[in-house]
Amino acid sequence: MVTAVSDTSKSEQLKGVPFRLSAFASVKLTVLLLVLIATTVLIGAWCPQEAQQGRDKVIETFGSDFGAQLIKYGIADIYHSPFFLGLIGLLTVNMVACSVQRVFPKVRSLAQPMPLLKEDAIAKMTVCSSAQYAAPANLVLQSVQSRLRSHGYVVSSTDNRLAAHWGKCGRLAPTITHIGLLMLLLGVTITSWTGFNGFQAVPLHGVMSFDQSEHSKLWLGQLPQWALRVDATRRENYDNGDAKQWYSTLSVVDSHGKVLKKQEISVNNPLSFQGVDIYQSSWGLGSIAVSFNGKRMELPLRQMGPVIHAAFLPLDHNTIMMFSVHGQDEPVRVFAKIPEWPQPRILTVLAKGQPTVLGSVQVRYDDLIPVTGLQYKCDPGLFITYAAFAFIMLGVILAAVPHRQLWVDVIPLRTGGCRLVIGGVSRKAKSTFEKNLAKLRQMLDREFAPLQEEEASCPMFN
Repeated sequence: MVTAVSDTSKSEQLKGVPFRLSAFASVKLTVLLLVLIATTVLIGAWCPQEAQQGRDKVIETFGSDFGAQLIKYGIADIYHSPFFLGLIGLLTVNMVACSVQRVFPKVRSLAQPMPLLKEDAIAKMTVCSSAQYAAPANLVLQSVQSRLRSHGYVVSSTDNRLAAHWGKCGRLAPTITHIGLLMLLLGVTITSWTGFNGFQAVPLHGVMSFDQSEHSKLWLGQLPQWALRVDATRRENYDNGDAKQWYSTLSVVDSHGKVLKKQEISVNNPLSFQGVDIYQSSWGLGSIAVSFNGKRMELPLRQMGPVIHAAFLPLDHNTIMMFSVHGQDEPVRVFAKIPEWPQPRILTVLAKGQPTVLGSVQVRYDDLIPVTGLQYKCDPGLFITYAAFAFIMLGVILAAVPHRQLWVDVIPLRTGGCRLVIGGVSRKAKSTFEKNLAKLRQMLDREFAPLQEEEASCPMFN
Protein backbone atom coordinates (compact mmCIF):
# COMPACT_ATOMS: atom_id res chain seq x y z
CA MET A 1 0.00 0.00 0.00
CA VAL A 2 2.87 2.41 0.81
CA THR A 3 6.16 2.07 -1.05
CA ALA A 4 9.19 2.14 1.20
CA VAL A 5 12.25 4.01 0.02
CA SER A 6 15.85 3.88 1.07
CA ASP A 7 17.20 6.12 3.82
CA THR A 8 19.22 8.10 1.26
CA SER A 9 16.24 8.77 -1.01
CA LYS A 10 14.16 9.62 2.03
CA SER A 11 16.56 12.32 3.08
CA GLU A 12 16.67 13.69 -0.46
CA GLN A 13 12.90 13.78 -0.84
CA LEU A 14 12.31 15.29 2.59
CA LYS A 15 15.11 17.86 2.34
CA GLY A 16 13.74 21.22 3.34
CA VAL A 17 10.45 19.78 4.62
CA PRO A 18 9.39 21.00 8.08
CA PHE A 19 10.08 18.45 10.79
CA ARG A 20 6.43 18.15 11.84
CA LEU A 21 5.22 17.29 8.34
CA SER A 22 8.10 14.85 7.85
CA ALA A 23 7.10 13.04 11.04
CA PHE A 24 3.58 12.45 9.69
CA ALA A 25 5.06 11.16 6.41
CA SER A 26 6.83 8.32 8.22
CA VAL A 27 6.35 4.83 6.81
CA LYS A 28 6.88 3.41 10.31
CA LEU A 29 3.88 5.43 11.49
CA THR A 30 1.83 3.97 8.62
CA VAL A 31 2.72 0.42 9.62
CA LEU A 32 1.93 1.11 13.29
CA LEU A 33 -1.46 2.62 12.46
CA LEU A 34 -2.37 -0.26 10.13
CA VAL A 35 -1.48 -2.78 12.85
CA LEU A 36 -3.64 -0.93 15.41
CA ILE A 37 -6.55 -0.64 12.98
CA ALA A 38 -6.30 -4.33 12.04
CA THR A 39 -6.26 -5.27 15.73
CA THR A 40 -9.34 -3.12 16.35
CA VAL A 41 -11.16 -4.73 13.42
CA LEU A 42 -10.34 -8.21 14.77
CA ILE A 43 -11.75 -7.24 18.16
CA GLY A 44 -14.87 -5.93 16.42
CA ALA A 45 -15.23 -9.22 14.55
CA TRP A 46 -14.83 -11.19 17.80
CA CYS A 47 -17.41 -9.19 19.75
CA PRO A 48 -20.94 -8.80 18.31
CA GLN A 49 -21.57 -5.14 17.56
CA GLU A 50 -24.69 -3.46 18.90
CA ALA A 51 -25.30 -1.62 15.65
CA GLN A 52 -25.48 -4.83 13.60
CA GLN A 53 -26.90 -7.42 15.99
CA GLY A 54 -28.33 -5.53 18.95
CA ARG A 55 -27.33 -5.32 22.60
CA ASP A 56 -29.17 -8.55 23.46
CA LYS A 57 -26.80 -10.51 21.20
CA VAL A 58 -23.81 -9.26 23.20
CA ILE A 59 -25.43 -10.37 26.48
CA GLU A 60 -26.43 -13.72 24.96
CA THR A 61 -22.88 -14.36 23.71
CA PHE A 62 -20.85 -13.33 26.77
CA GLY A 63 -23.32 -13.40 29.64
CA SER A 64 -24.86 -10.52 31.56
CA ASP A 65 -21.79 -9.52 33.59
CA PHE A 66 -19.03 -9.71 30.97
CA GLY A 67 -21.38 -8.48 28.24
CA ALA A 68 -22.26 -5.42 30.33
CA GLN A 69 -18.55 -4.64 30.70
CA LEU A 70 -18.02 -4.90 26.93
CA ILE A 71 -20.91 -2.50 26.40
CA LYS A 72 -19.72 -0.13 29.12
CA TYR A 73 -16.21 0.23 27.72
CA GLY A 74 -17.35 0.52 24.11
CA ILE A 75 -16.00 -2.83 22.85
CA ALA A 76 -19.48 -3.74 21.61
CA ASP A 77 -19.55 -0.51 19.59
CA ILE A 78 -15.85 -0.23 18.80
CA TYR A 79 -16.24 1.14 15.27
CA HIS A 80 -17.90 4.26 16.67
CA SER A 81 -15.40 4.77 19.47
CA PRO A 82 -13.19 7.90 19.58
CA PHE A 83 -10.15 5.57 19.61
CA PHE A 84 -11.02 3.98 16.27
CA LEU A 85 -12.06 7.28 14.71
CA GLY A 86 -8.80 8.81 15.93
CA LEU A 87 -6.81 6.03 14.26
CA ILE A 88 -8.65 6.59 10.98
CA GLY A 89 -8.07 10.34 11.21
CA LEU A 90 -4.37 9.93 11.99
CA LEU A 91 -3.97 7.43 9.14
CA THR A 92 -5.63 9.94 6.82
CA VAL A 93 -3.12 12.63 7.81
CA ASN A 94 -0.28 10.12 7.41
CA MET A 95 -1.43 9.06 3.94
CA VAL A 96 -1.84 12.66 2.82
CA ALA A 97 1.65 13.52 4.06
CA CYS A 98 3.18 10.44 2.40
CA SER A 99 1.41 11.19 -0.86
CA VAL A 100 2.38 14.86 -0.92
CA GLN A 101 6.01 14.30 0.05
CA ARG A 102 6.85 10.97 -1.57
CA VAL A 103 4.39 10.01 -4.32
CA PHE A 104 2.82 13.00 -6.05
CA PRO A 105 6.13 14.77 -6.80
CA LYS A 106 7.10 11.82 -8.99
CA VAL A 107 4.21 12.61 -11.32
CA ARG A 108 5.96 15.79 -12.44
CA SER A 109 8.88 13.74 -13.73
CA LEU A 110 6.57 11.97 -16.19
CA ALA A 111 6.09 15.22 -18.11
CA GLN A 112 9.82 15.67 -18.62
CA PRO A 113 11.06 14.53 -22.06
CA MET A 114 13.61 11.73 -22.25
CA PRO A 115 17.16 12.95 -22.86
CA LEU A 116 18.86 11.93 -26.10
CA LEU A 117 21.90 9.94 -24.95
CA LYS A 118 25.18 9.54 -26.75
CA GLU A 119 27.02 6.36 -27.60
CA ASP A 120 29.09 6.24 -24.39
CA ALA A 121 26.07 6.52 -22.08
CA ILE A 122 24.09 3.88 -23.99
CA ALA A 123 27.02 1.44 -23.95
CA LYS A 124 27.01 1.47 -20.13
CA MET A 125 23.49 0.08 -19.94
CA THR A 126 22.90 -3.52 -18.95
CA VAL A 127 20.89 -4.24 -22.09
CA CYS A 128 22.68 -2.90 -25.16
CA SER A 129 23.83 -3.89 -28.62
CA SER A 130 25.87 -2.37 -31.46
CA ALA A 131 26.50 -3.03 -35.13
CA GLN A 132 27.94 -1.42 -38.27
CA TYR A 133 25.96 -1.08 -41.48
CA ALA A 134 26.81 0.15 -44.97
CA ALA A 135 23.53 2.12 -45.11
CA PRO A 136 23.32 5.86 -44.35
CA ALA A 137 22.75 6.83 -40.72
CA ASN A 138 19.44 8.59 -41.39
CA LEU A 139 18.04 5.54 -43.19
CA VAL A 140 18.94 3.21 -40.32
CA LEU A 141 17.47 5.65 -37.80
CA GLN A 142 14.23 5.90 -39.75
CA SER A 143 13.92 2.11 -39.84
CA VAL A 144 14.46 1.84 -36.08
CA GLN A 145 11.98 4.64 -35.46
CA SER A 146 9.32 3.03 -37.67
CA ARG A 147 9.70 -0.39 -36.06
CA LEU A 148 9.49 1.03 -32.53
CA ARG A 149 6.38 3.03 -33.30
CA SER A 150 4.73 -0.05 -34.79
CA HIS A 151 5.23 -1.72 -31.40
CA GLY A 152 3.58 1.15 -29.50
CA TYR A 153 6.66 3.10 -28.44
CA VAL A 154 6.54 6.87 -28.14
CA VAL A 155 9.57 8.09 -30.09
CA SER A 156 11.47 11.36 -30.22
CA SER A 157 14.60 11.90 -32.31
CA THR A 158 17.07 14.48 -33.53
CA ASP A 159 20.66 14.57 -34.86
CA ASN A 160 20.80 10.80 -35.50
CA ARG A 161 19.80 10.08 -31.90
CA LEU A 162 16.58 8.56 -30.70
CA ALA A 163 14.78 8.09 -27.38
CA ALA A 164 11.67 5.95 -27.00
CA HIS A 165 9.51 4.71 -24.16
CA TRP A 166 6.64 2.28 -23.71
CA GLY A 167 4.32 1.77 -20.74
CA LYS A 168 4.94 5.09 -19.00
CA CYS A 169 1.44 4.78 -17.53
CA GLY A 170 2.80 2.01 -15.31
CA ARG A 171 4.71 4.65 -13.38
CA LEU A 172 1.36 6.17 -12.39
CA ALA A 173 0.48 3.06 -10.37
CA PRO A 174 1.73 4.36 -6.97
CA THR A 175 0.05 7.73 -7.48
CA ILE A 176 -3.31 6.26 -8.53
CA THR A 177 -3.17 3.72 -5.69
CA HIS A 178 -2.50 6.47 -3.17
CA ILE A 179 -5.38 8.50 -4.58
CA GLY A 180 -7.59 5.45 -4.10
CA LEU A 181 -6.39 5.01 -0.53
CA LEU A 182 -7.03 8.68 0.26
CA MET A 183 -10.52 8.42 -1.25
CA LEU A 184 -11.15 5.27 0.79
CA LEU A 185 -10.15 7.05 3.98
CA LEU A 186 -12.32 10.01 2.99
CA GLY A 187 -15.33 7.73 2.45
CA VAL A 188 -14.78 6.00 5.79
CA THR A 189 -14.39 9.36 7.53
CA ILE A 190 -17.60 10.77 6.02
CA THR A 191 -19.52 7.66 7.03
CA SER A 192 -18.04 7.64 10.54
CA TRP A 193 -18.92 11.28 11.18
CA THR A 194 -22.30 11.49 9.45
CA GLY A 195 -23.57 7.92 8.99
CA PHE A 196 -25.58 5.75 11.37
CA ASN A 197 -26.91 2.21 11.66
CA GLY A 198 -28.88 0.01 13.98
CA PHE A 199 -31.14 -2.97 14.54
CA GLN A 200 -34.71 -3.19 15.81
CA ALA A 201 -37.16 -6.02 16.27
CA VAL A 202 -40.53 -4.60 15.17
CA PRO A 203 -43.85 -6.41 15.67
CA LEU A 204 -46.49 -6.63 12.96
CA HIS A 205 -48.21 -3.22 12.47
CA GLY A 206 -45.54 -1.67 14.67
CA VAL A 207 -43.66 1.51 13.78
CA MET A 208 -39.89 1.90 13.88
CA SER A 209 -38.18 5.25 14.33
CA PHE A 210 -34.46 5.98 14.21
CA ASP A 211 -34.10 7.58 17.64
CA GLN A 212 -32.07 4.65 18.97
CA SER A 213 -29.62 4.56 16.06
CA GLU A 214 -25.95 3.84 16.66
CA HIS A 215 -23.38 6.37 15.52
CA SER A 216 -20.04 7.79 16.57
CA LYS A 217 -19.69 9.66 19.82
CA LEU A 218 -18.55 12.74 17.88
CA TRP A 219 -21.33 12.86 15.29
CA LEU A 220 -22.27 15.56 12.78
CA GLY A 221 -25.14 13.82 10.96
CA GLN A 222 -28.91 14.06 11.16
CA LEU A 223 -31.43 11.29 11.76
CA PRO A 224 -34.41 10.83 9.40
CA GLN A 225 -37.69 12.49 10.34
CA TRP A 226 -39.71 9.69 8.77
CA ALA A 227 -40.48 6.26 10.22
CA LEU A 228 -41.14 2.69 9.05
CA ARG A 229 -44.36 0.76 9.56
CA VAL A 230 -44.53 -3.04 9.25
CA ASP A 231 -47.71 -3.74 7.27
CA ALA A 232 -47.12 -7.48 6.79
CA THR A 233 -44.47 -10.08 7.46
CA ARG A 234 -44.19 -13.79 6.80
CA ARG A 235 -41.83 -16.71 6.78
CA GLU A 236 -41.44 -19.10 3.86
CA ASN A 237 -40.35 -22.65 4.78
CA TYR A 238 -38.82 -25.64 3.06
CA ASP A 239 -40.75 -28.90 3.04
CA ASN A 240 -38.94 -30.03 6.21
CA GLY A 241 -40.01 -26.91 8.11
CA ASP A 242 -36.70 -25.04 8.01
CA ALA A 243 -36.76 -21.35 7.17
CA LYS A 244 -36.29 -20.63 3.47
CA GLN A 245 -36.90 -16.88 3.29
CA TRP A 246 -38.34 -14.01 5.34
CA TYR A 247 -40.51 -11.26 3.89
CA SER A 248 -41.76 -7.96 5.30
CA THR A 249 -43.93 -5.31 3.67
CA LEU A 250 -42.77 -1.91 4.89
CA SER A 251 -44.27 1.56 4.50
CA VAL A 252 -42.25 4.73 4.85
CA VAL A 253 -44.47 7.25 6.66
CA ASP A 254 -43.89 10.90 7.52
CA SER A 255 -44.78 12.63 10.77
CA HIS A 256 -48.40 12.99 9.59
CA GLY A 257 -48.78 9.31 8.70
CA LYS A 258 -48.58 9.86 4.95
CA VAL A 259 -47.10 6.90 3.06
CA LEU A 260 -44.03 8.03 1.11
CA LYS A 261 -42.96 4.61 -0.17
CA LYS A 262 -44.08 1.01 0.18
CA GLN A 263 -42.08 -2.12 -0.62
CA GLU A 264 -41.77 -5.79 0.30
CA ILE A 265 -38.25 -6.63 1.43
CA SER A 266 -36.50 -9.94 1.97
CA VAL A 267 -32.99 -11.11 2.71
CA ASN A 268 -30.63 -9.46 0.18
CA ASN A 269 -33.49 -7.30 -1.15
CA PRO A 270 -33.50 -4.13 0.98
CA LEU A 271 -35.63 -1.01 0.91
CA SER A 272 -33.72 2.20 0.16
CA PHE A 273 -35.06 5.66 0.92
CA GLN A 274 -33.20 8.97 1.18
CA GLY A 275 -29.83 7.29 1.62
CA VAL A 276 -30.99 4.78 4.25
CA ASP A 277 -30.98 1.05 3.47
CA ILE A 278 -33.30 -1.25 5.47
CA TYR A 279 -32.52 -4.98 5.42
CA GLN A 280 -34.48 -8.05 6.48
CA SER A 281 -32.19 -9.40 9.20
CA SER A 282 -34.25 -11.89 11.25
CA TRP A 283 -37.77 -13.10 11.84
CA GLY A 284 -39.67 -14.69 14.72
CA LEU A 285 -43.00 -15.07 16.47
CA GLY A 286 -43.38 -12.41 19.13
CA SER A 287 -46.72 -12.93 20.87
CA ILE A 288 -50.10 -14.59 20.62
CA ALA A 289 -53.40 -12.71 20.97
CA VAL A 290 -56.08 -14.66 22.89
CA SER A 291 -59.51 -13.45 24.08
CA PHE A 292 -61.06 -14.67 27.35
CA ASN A 293 -64.81 -13.91 27.47
CA GLY A 294 -64.18 -11.19 24.88
CA LYS A 295 -61.23 -9.62 26.70
CA ARG A 296 -58.14 -9.63 24.50
CA MET A 297 -54.72 -10.48 25.92
CA GLU A 298 -51.34 -10.62 24.21
CA LEU A 299 -49.05 -13.28 25.66
CA PRO A 300 -45.31 -13.26 24.80
CA LEU A 301 -44.06 -16.36 23.03
CA ARG A 302 -40.90 -18.30 23.86
CA GLN A 303 -39.10 -20.47 21.35
CA MET A 304 -39.12 -24.05 22.61
CA GLY A 305 -37.50 -25.71 19.60
CA PRO A 306 -36.73 -25.18 15.92
CA VAL A 307 -40.41 -24.64 15.00
CA ILE A 308 -42.31 -24.65 18.31
CA HIS A 309 -43.23 -21.51 20.26
CA ALA A 310 -45.16 -21.44 23.51
CA ALA A 311 -46.88 -18.86 25.73
CA PHE A 312 -47.56 -19.39 29.45
CA LEU A 313 -50.50 -17.99 31.45
CA PRO A 314 -50.49 -18.67 35.23
CA LEU A 315 -54.04 -19.08 36.47
CA ASP A 316 -53.07 -19.48 40.12
CA HIS A 317 -50.10 -20.68 42.16
CA ASN A 318 -50.48 -24.25 40.95
CA THR A 319 -52.12 -24.08 37.53
CA ILE A 320 -50.53 -22.92 34.32
CA MET A 321 -52.22 -22.72 30.94
CA MET A 322 -49.94 -23.12 27.90
CA PHE A 323 -50.50 -22.21 24.27
CA SER A 324 -48.30 -24.04 21.75
CA VAL A 325 -48.02 -23.02 18.10
CA HIS A 326 -45.92 -24.36 15.19
CA GLY A 327 -46.38 -21.57 12.66
CA GLN A 328 -48.41 -18.60 11.50
CA ASP A 329 -50.98 -20.69 9.66
CA GLU A 330 -51.17 -23.55 12.18
CA PRO A 331 -53.84 -23.97 14.91
CA VAL A 332 -52.95 -23.44 18.56
CA ARG A 333 -52.89 -26.30 21.03
CA VAL A 334 -53.92 -25.45 24.58
CA PHE A 335 -52.39 -27.34 27.52
CA ALA A 336 -52.77 -27.20 31.30
CA LYS A 337 -50.30 -28.22 33.98
CA ILE A 338 -50.79 -28.77 37.72
CA PRO A 339 -48.31 -30.31 40.18
CA GLU A 340 -50.25 -33.59 40.33
CA TRP A 341 -49.77 -34.19 36.60
CA PRO A 342 -46.35 -35.43 35.52
CA GLN A 343 -46.87 -33.98 32.03
CA PRO A 344 -49.04 -31.16 30.68
CA ARG A 345 -52.41 -32.29 29.36
CA ILE A 346 -53.94 -31.01 26.17
CA LEU A 347 -57.28 -29.29 26.63
CA THR A 348 -58.25 -28.29 23.12
CA VAL A 349 -57.03 -27.18 19.70
CA LEU A 350 -58.00 -23.67 18.63
CA ALA A 351 -58.39 -22.60 15.04
CA LYS A 352 -57.89 -18.93 14.36
CA GLY A 353 -61.05 -16.89 15.01
CA GLN A 354 -63.12 -19.85 16.29
CA PRO A 355 -64.00 -19.68 20.02
CA THR A 356 -64.35 -22.65 22.35
CA VAL A 357 -65.54 -23.00 25.93
CA LEU A 358 -63.23 -24.23 28.67
CA GLY A 359 -65.23 -24.55 31.83
CA SER A 360 -66.97 -21.20 32.31
CA VAL A 361 -64.61 -19.27 30.05
CA GLN A 362 -64.93 -18.68 26.35
CA VAL A 363 -61.47 -18.79 24.75
CA ARG A 364 -60.73 -17.53 21.27
CA TYR A 365 -57.44 -17.53 19.37
CA ASP A 366 -57.37 -14.12 17.70
CA ASP A 367 -53.98 -13.72 16.09
CA LEU A 368 -50.33 -14.65 16.05
CA ILE A 369 -48.12 -11.56 16.05
CA PRO A 370 -44.73 -12.03 14.34
CA VAL A 371 -41.70 -9.85 14.91
CA THR A 372 -39.43 -8.87 12.06
CA GLY A 373 -35.80 -7.96 12.67
CA LEU A 374 -34.83 -4.90 10.65
CA GLN A 375 -31.23 -3.82 10.24
CA TYR A 376 -30.61 -0.41 8.75
CA LYS A 377 -27.66 1.75 7.81
CA CYS A 378 -26.89 5.13 6.31
CA ASP A 379 -23.53 5.23 4.53
CA PRO A 380 -23.02 8.68 2.96
CA GLY A 381 -19.44 7.83 1.97
CA LEU A 382 -20.37 4.65 0.10
CA PHE A 383 -20.09 6.15 -3.41
CA ILE A 384 -16.65 7.56 -2.58
CA THR A 385 -15.64 4.16 -1.19
CA TYR A 386 -16.69 2.42 -4.41
CA ALA A 387 -14.76 4.97 -6.47
CA ALA A 388 -11.75 4.44 -4.19
CA PHE A 389 -11.75 0.70 -4.85
CA ALA A 390 -11.93 1.42 -8.59
CA PHE A 391 -8.81 3.62 -8.29
CA ILE A 392 -7.01 0.98 -6.22
CA MET A 393 -7.84 -1.75 -8.74
CA LEU A 394 -6.64 0.50 -11.57
CA GLY A 395 -3.41 1.13 -9.67
CA VAL A 396 -2.88 -2.60 -9.20
CA ILE A 397 -3.43 -3.21 -12.92
CA LEU A 398 -1.04 -0.41 -13.90
CA ALA A 399 1.58 -1.77 -11.51
CA ALA A 400 1.85 -4.80 -13.80
CA VAL A 401 2.68 -2.63 -16.84
CA PRO A 402 6.47 -2.53 -17.41
CA HIS A 403 7.96 0.87 -18.20
CA ARG A 404 10.53 0.40 -20.96
CA GLN A 405 13.01 3.07 -22.06
CA LEU A 406 15.22 2.74 -25.10
CA TRP A 407 17.94 4.92 -26.65
CA VAL A 408 19.62 4.78 -30.04
CA ASP A 409 22.65 6.61 -31.34
CA VAL A 410 23.60 6.22 -35.02
CA ILE A 411 27.13 7.50 -35.76
CA PRO A 412 28.04 8.18 -39.43
CA LEU A 413 31.33 6.60 -40.52
CA ARG A 414 33.87 8.11 -42.89
CA THR A 415 33.50 5.09 -45.12
CA GLY A 416 29.90 6.09 -45.82
CA GLY A 417 28.24 3.58 -43.50
CA CYS A 418 27.19 4.01 -39.86
CA ARG A 419 27.55 2.44 -36.45
CA LEU A 420 24.34 1.73 -34.48
CA VAL A 421 24.37 1.65 -30.68
CA ILE A 422 21.07 0.69 -29.05
CA GLY A 423 20.28 0.05 -25.38
CA GLY A 424 17.62 0.47 -22.77
CA VAL A 425 16.22 -0.35 -19.34
CA SER A 426 13.10 -2.06 -18.05
CA ARG A 427 12.46 -2.52 -14.34
CA LYS A 428 9.88 -5.25 -14.95
CA ALA A 429 9.78 -8.14 -17.41
CA LYS A 430 13.49 -7.70 -18.14
CA SER A 431 13.87 -10.97 -20.03
CA THR A 432 11.03 -10.04 -22.37
CA PHE A 433 12.61 -6.64 -22.97
CA GLU A 434 15.95 -8.27 -23.80
CA LYS A 435 14.27 -10.66 -26.24
CA ASN A 436 12.41 -7.81 -27.96
CA LEU A 437 15.61 -5.82 -28.31
CA ALA A 438 17.38 -8.87 -29.76
CA LYS A 439 14.55 -9.31 -32.31
CA LEU A 440 14.89 -5.67 -33.28
CA ARG A 441 18.60 -6.15 -33.91
CA GLN A 442 17.93 -9.26 -35.97
CA MET A 443 15.41 -7.41 -38.17
CA LEU A 444 17.91 -4.59 -38.70
CA ASP A 445 20.60 -7.12 -39.58
CA ARG A 446 18.35 -8.73 -42.18
CA GLU A 447 17.43 -5.34 -43.63
CA PHE A 448 20.86 -3.74 -43.77
CA ALA A 449 23.38 -6.64 -43.37
CA PRO A 450 26.00 -5.73 -40.75
CA LEU A 451 29.54 -5.12 -41.97
CA GLN A 452 31.34 -6.82 -39.10
CA GLU A 453 30.83 -8.10 -35.54
CA GLU A 454 31.39 -5.50 -32.88
CA GLU A 455 33.76 -6.27 -30.06
CA ALA A 456 33.04 -3.03 -28.30
CA SER A 457 31.66 -2.28 -24.89
CA CYS A 458 28.15 -3.83 -25.22
CA PRO A 459 28.53 -7.31 -26.72
CA MET A 460 25.36 -8.82 -25.26
CA PHE A 461 23.73 -9.62 -28.61
CA ASN A 462 26.86 -9.90 -30.74
